[in-house]
Amino acid sequence: ETLRTRSVVLATGASARTLGVPGEDELMGYGLSTCATCDGAFHRGHDVVVVGGGDAAMEEALFLTKFADSVTVLHRREELRASEILARRAADSDDITFRWNAEIDEIHGSRDEGVTGVTIVTHPDGYPTRRRRNGESVDSARLDVQGVFYGIGHDPNTGFLEDTPIELDESGYVRTEPGTTATTVAGVFAAGDVADSRYQQAITAAGTGAMAALDAERSLDDRARERELLA
Repeated sequence: ETLRTRSVVLATGASARTLGVPGEDELMGYGLSTCATCDGAFHRGHDVVVVGGGDAAMEEALFLTKFADSVTVLHRREELRASEILARRAADSDDITFRWNAEIDEIHGSRDEGVTGVTIVTHPDGYPTRRRRNGESVDSARLDVQGVFYGIGHDPNTGFLEDTPIELDESGYVRTEPGTTATTVAGVFAAGDVADSRYQQAITAAGTGAMAALDAERSLDDRARERELLA
């Protein structure tokens, strides 16, 4: 079906990256989360795990210290990708510990109980899951935790735009003109996480949604005036 329109607002969002480990599908939203600011308050007094080594993971871990008794950061290497200031703040926190060269192998629990623990695999040289696939031996251990937070980034839902004139950045997010929601195609605007690799909050998405509506309205008005002048 083909729909013809004078304006389009792209608001397809971004999808949080996941690990694909056993227990993930069942426990997403039941102790497993991709958003500490959304779900951190549910883990007051709990022991939790944060997966990742970039800025997003450090921000998640630092935020969770407001609620959780302990925060353990699991990173598949022994060197963070996070900015120096965030890495230092996390390292200086008494409530955050690091498990280096470690990855989650399975998440335990049920929807009735929530998350009850995780099994992790480790290797002294990092990337234990990859090494196990290659036939190397890895160590395994269980951590008793009540929450798991993924801080491994998002992928924008822009695959359908790859063969269009709409310009994407190197990570696949829609490029917009500074201060507006306009894309590289006249009459097409982008709102929310599909064009926002930094904030990715409901309130910022809603704000850019309002901006896109106003930008689209102005665009339609401008075109109507142009048609009147040419008539």
